[in-house]
Amino acid sequence: MIYKKIKYNWVIFLLLLVPGTFLCLWIPELIFHPNDILLAGDGDGLKSYFCFFYHTHYDDSLIHFSGMNYPHGEHYLFTDGFPSIAWIIQLLPFLKPYGIAIIHLSLLLSLWLTPLFIYLVLKKFRTETWIALTGSLILFFLQPQFPRLFSHLSLAYSIFFPLSWYLFIRYKESIASKKWMFILIINQLFWYFMHPYLGFMITLFYGIQWALQQVSKTLPWKVRLMDLIPIVFPVLFVQLFLKWTDHITDRPLNPYGFFEYQAHWKSIFLPPKGQLHQWIEQFISFEEFRWEGQAYVGFLTIFMLSIGLIYGMVYLLKRRSTLIDDVTRNLLFALIAALFILILSFGFPFNGNPGWLETLTFLKQFRALGRFSWPFFYVSGILGIVVLSFLYKQLSSFEKNSARPYLSIVFVSVLFGVQFLEAWNLLVIPKSFSANIFEPKNLNKHEKTLIKFCKKGTNHAILPLPWFHIGSEIYGKEASAETLRNSFLLSAHTGIPLYAVMMGRTSKQQTVDYFHSLGMEKTLAQTNLNKLWIYHSASSTLYDEDEQFIFNNANSIYHNHFGDLMSYSKLPNYQESNRTFKQIVSDNFDDQKKWGGQIVHNKYHGLIENYNTLVTLDSNQVKPGCWYEITFDYFPDWKKPIDNVCYLEYIDSKTEEVHWFYERSVGSYTGIQRNSIKVKIRFKSQDFLCKYNCFLRGSGKNIFFDVDNLRVRELLK
Repeated sequence: MIYKKIKYNWVIFLLLLVPGTFLCLWIPELIFHPNDILLAGDGDGLKSYFCFFYHTHYDDSLIHFSGMNYPHGEHYLFTDGFPSIAWIIQLLPFLKPYGIAIIHLSLLLSLWLTPLFIYLVLKKFRTETWIALTGSLILFFLQPQFPRLFSHLSLAYSIFFPLSWYLFIRYKESIASKKWMFILIINQLFWYFMHPYLGFMITLFYGIQWALQQVSKTLPWKVRLMDLIPIVFPVLFVQLFLKWTDHITDRPLNPYGFFEYQAHWKSIFLPPKGQLHQWIEQFISFEEFRWEGQAYVGFLTIFMLSIGLIYGMVYLLKRRSTLIDDVTRNLLFALIAALFILILSFGFPFNGNPGWLETLTFLKQFRALGRFSWPFFYVSGILGIVVLSFLYKQLSSFEKNSARPYLSIVFVSVLFGVQFLEAWNLLVIPKSFSANIFEPKNLNKHEKTLIKFCKKGTNHAILPLPWFHIGSEIYGKEASAETLRNSFLLSAHTGIPLYAVMMGRTSKQQTVDYFHSLGMEKTLAQTNLNKLWIYHSASSTLYDEDEQFIFNNANSIYHNHFGDLMSYSKLPNYQESNRTFKQIVSDNFDDQKKWGGQIVHNKYHGLIENYNTLVTLDSNQVKPGCWYEITFDYFPDWKKPIDNVCYLEYIDSKTEEVHWFYERSVGSYTGIQRNSIKVKIRFKSQDFLCKYNCFLRGSGKNIFFDVDNLRVRELLK
């Protein structure tokens, strides 16, 4: 019985066997111990795990997430915490202990079934069975979402596009069937609530094809309207859902990355690494290459698309009156749709016309445009295999030569072999994975002890030191991988939320209040610190201007190799007012002779991408081994991200060697004011005579800023 099933479904059997075997050999831990490991032990991946775990274990609401941004929390759709899966587990609470395993198994299922749906799409375009089988496996190995599996997990569901394309084909075959319309809508909503990028790519792909189909004069108006429903309804539903459930009105409108995280023709048509990449790099610069836009289509696709283009031009010239059949038309429509989305991933037409974004403001929220190159990878890859199948049929059908079919098979096999080697060399396979820190059995004794002490207290939240806030897209401060890991671990095992943020689009006012609470200026928000645990990672260094001040004014509760657990017994009481200073430099930037063209409206006017030296201190001004403070008012272009960094360097008076010893993003200082940011830099001078430079530099292009009221003071006591 089993033999007969395999005999009649041998292709499906192979499409399940080969990827399954590969996954078993490649990541056996994920298959046999899915709850014991984490695919990403830091960054966005770890954050997604934490949000998912905390939400499913401690939040009663489906929508509100309380694990970070205390006391406000956040809408769960802005956490990147697998909402579709999290909500299922919240509705079926007996699944909570296996949440991490369910995420991993869903990712495995996606990878496992991706070749199957690529194959099903290929067969819809009349591809030879053995070519469709081999081609689907080749595209599976080459697909651009493999790297996401070990970083940005919710974007690693490679099945999202082949599945959605196949469902769309079935819908078109059924001529506006309500059943398939319902399936299209549910499928899109699932991906929207898994990650908005995935859902929006599908909607764009469907929508552009619908627009192309409107040129047909024979299409009934009823069918036109019916075809529009599965495109418009998911978008409207998501928008209305957010409007009804999200009460934040001041989320950032200009997130960083729209003009930075784009695709480039080099990231699509040139290999991102390997020997060929190194050879090409001798002649072509890869400076424009961005990881977010990586979707290399492969040698075979490029070769076949070139042949297909030549053949198509000849076909049109010779047979202008011949009508294109429905199958070919549908494939061409899909290619055109994918090309439009690819062009968008390049930033066209907005790179040359940034003002146009103001009429399409929703697009700015998709700041990593390079990801929109993924549909082109699948469509161009499938088209390449369709062309290869057509070429094979043409070559093997020539008469008077019995060897033609065999030579054709060898020709196609060689092409597949070259593509497979290329795909295999581009695969990134980690040698090991992090232990699942959300499982108590994987914790060491130091971690377990600190968790016990934290549970005994009555404090409302945990403030990590160094503190971090990633999410407002206006202000922000990152933390080390150790601090993120340990903070998430402590919060996950105690159920105490973090007084910190690592999420998508946090409220501007909530962000400002948070920053103010950590500064030394007198603000009402600072009283919150009296009811917080303070956790300091063991090997992390602190900025003296705010973090060290908090640390020094906290009482130690427990200390071990994992870190320090502290608490405020009283408010800091602004002890800064008791300190005395000696001013050594004052500059209001009104000396036109000194600064020349850098002065605009009595302020220093700089370009972020340049080195902007604000002050130079010689060895006569700075004594060895003393503390100093540099302050100034920074006026950014509020329409663009604050992408500037403060640096301090010292130059050894004997060796003339230059050393950078301080750097901090301007957007991470707590002195946020209405129109500016009060930057405060504190440093201890070296134990020998040096010259010091304070300068600003960032990576933003064509972005200006102003600086005023610069002061340098020595801290006397």
